[in-house]
Amino acid sequence: MSKDPFEELFGPEDAGAQAEPRPVPARERLSYEQAERVRTAQLATEPKRTGARRAPQALPWIVVGAVAVIAIVVSIVLVNLARGDAGANEATTGRPSTTAPSATPSPTPSSDAEEDADGAGDAEDEDPNEVPAVEVGPTSTLDIPAWGVTSQLSQKFGMTSYVIPDNVNLQLSSPLIDSLPEECAAMRSQWGVTQGADGSYTVLKPAERCEAAPELYDELWGLTDAFAKSVTPVG
Repeated sequence: MSKDPFEELFGPEDAGAQAEPRPVPARERLSYEQAERVRTAQLATEPKRTGARRAPQALPWIVVGAVAVIAIVVSIVLVNLARGDAGANEATTGRPSTTAPSATPSPTPSSDAEEDADGAGDAEDEDPNEVPAVEVGPTSTLDIPAWGVTSQLSQKFGMTSYVIPDNVNLQLSSPLIDSLPEECAAMRSQWGVTQGADGSYTVLKPAERCEAAPELYDELWGLTDAFAKSVTPVG
């Protein structure tokens, strides 16, 4: 065992009691002080070295902890991504689909409009020489001795008489004919039957339509035409 530096410098305690301490040169004292500082420094750094030796043993636990933290962070990120995808899917599902606006169907014309259109078309297609269809109803026999014929006259005319001023045109006179308005008064003597050279009979009527009473005009036309067609020779 090495001697204590102070013992080497000053000698044993017992010796000090017996003899006086010898003077120590300054160089030796400085050397011993440096040696003491080195020894003190070694003692101070020894725990640190022990901790350095323990660090490799603690390293696996540090790695495990770091891996666990990384795993937790990754799990949180994945959960957030999954929630984001689910929210996007819900938003996509809940969002109403946008479709191109369909062409707005044109409004269907009402029945009145259709009737008006049909009426306009009928008026355009109507033949001005076509006899209006009328309900003749009950008839009465009207003999025409001057021509040697007989006929059937609708009772809608009322009490009827006739004249044949030129032996060709038979002119009727009746309450129904007289009901034409004053605007068409000249037409009251223009209804009857015309006898042809070949013995045929055709309706006699005004050349123009009574615009003041078109429905009455059409009725007189239809009834007079039926009367002309009913003329037949007697016997």
